[in-house]
Amino acid sequence: MKVSIKDIVFDILLEEKEDKSKSSTSTPEPKSKPRKKRIGIEASTGSGRFSAGVKEAGALAKEDPKKLMQNLKVKSAVGQTDIEKIKTLLVQAFIGTDVMKNVYSGLSQVSSGSKTGLKIKVAEIKVRDGIKYLYHTLIGAQNAGILKLTSLIQIENASNTVIIYSGERKTWEI
Repeated sequence: MKVSIKDIVFDILLEEKEDKSKSSTSTPEPKSKPRKKRIGIEASTGSGRFSAGVKEAGALAKEDPKKLMQNLKVKSAVGQTDIEKIKTLLVQAFIGTDVMKNVYSGLSQVSSGSKTGLKIKVAEIKVRDGIKYLYHTLIGAQNAGILKLTSLIQIENASNTVIIYSGERKTWEI
């Protein structure tokens, strides 16, 4: 009996087909689990190094967040939504310190489709650094127990201004 490569390949394929049909009838595939709602703060800054001041703010936000909030003169974050809480927090920080007042020159509430967010103008520093400082401010407030979020917050660059909104990354439309 002469066996060709073609016959061997055919037998292998036939066995695989039978194995698949047996496994699909005996055990159903597990259903995908519903995605857990993510809560937290994300900042889209791109790659590269940050200035020493940005790094220091990040260290303070992690190691002594209450001191950071004290330095920024932030006492509370109140509001019905996460965006409202962030707005009250940032208003305190922008009014409370001259440095923040000089760097962040405007804060307004904006909408895009069904989303509401905050638009913040940055002066004297790069928008990228401004995003990271705001990220550290919010993380510090969260670590200090001042900011309690119920959703995922994004901080992004949108046409050389900072946009803060609730939702998945890169879902803000200008």
